[in-house]
Amino acid sequence: MIKVNAILMTTLIMGSSAYAAQTVTPENYARAEVDLSYQNVVNDVGSNKFRHDRTLMPLDKQPAVTMNRDTIYSFGVYYVPNGTTVTLPKSKDGRYQSAMIMQNDDFTDQVFYGPGTFEIKSKTEFAAIVVRTQVNPGDPQDIDYVHKLQDEITVKWPAGTKVKSYTPVDWDKDSLMTLRKQYQAEAAKLPNFNDTAGARGKIDPKMLRLSASVALGLLPAEDAVYLYRDFGLSGDKCYKATYSKPDFNEGGFFSFTMYGADKYLHDENSILNNRTIKFDPDGKFTIYYGPEKVCGTQKNWLPTPGDNWYLGMRIYRPGESVINGSYTVPTPVEVK
Repeated sequence: MIKVNAILMTTLIMGSSAYAAQTVTPENYARAEVDLSYQNVVNDVGSNKFRHDRTLMPLDKQPAVTMNRDTIYSFGVYYVPNGTTVTLPKSKDGRYQSAMIMQNDDFTDQVFYGPGTFEIKSKTEFAAIVVRTQVNPGDPQDIDYVHKLQDEITVKWPAGTKVKSYTPVDWDKDSLMTLRKQYQAEAAKLPNFNDTAGARGKIDPKMLRLSASVALGLLPAEDAVYLYRDFGLSGDKCYKATYSKPDFNEGGFFSFTMYGADKYLHDENSILNNRTIKFDPDGKFTIYYGPEKVCGTQKNWLPTPGDNWYLGMRIYRPGESVINGSYTVPTPVEVK
């Protein structure tokens, strides 16, 4: 799922001394991938601050592969000693807002839903607080309202805490890429990613490496189910698939996102969600995939960015039929 990560660092200079890059091994692989994503955020805003994305995910600032455009992100790399809290505001409409605590070794023990104040309990000194706020991508006023909600997110430390800044690690590029390629090949064989993200002691570290290689920052299965598919299809033909509406709990939603073969977003019009999808009378819906000049005008359509395009379906706060795998997605077929 991910072939290129644009945030690799090859050398760290401390004063006048150059330190040798640290070799990436299976045991530290997930940590290395997380560090690279941390570095991207810290390079933008520094430590212990949120980088609030004010628009849908910018195409030129994607911190990792398979990012979405159905929520607006707030990222922060924080020093998280015991007693650190994060507060999510109350929205006017009870919309989806979650705060995922992604520890430095990629385990996610906690996911919080607003509104409320929550204590962070991390086994690593630093953790990423990743806040997702649902947005209506076609409504500028809604995007402005999400900005207000973002600005009301706060993090507090216990009184007297001497707050530390995050220090990046110089990971060896070649050993990282070798393992990434290996784990991507293994990840491509998975039917879903339900067992690849979640809490320490619950998720097998071997499975964690697979999601880190292709979709870093996944929510645990009880919070979101990700159905990523690499169909090996052409980018210049038109395909279609008909779907049943997935089961999700109150406060949840679902979406489809189109990626290129490199698993990055390539087009601002790469998202459909249950707010924008046009449903048939029976509750089902058909999506067309391909160039507009080939597919024509369709009520549900996603442009394809070249051959071997990659499709991601997300179900937030999923129901049991989604979690247990009885809900499945079809393979698109060519429109003749």
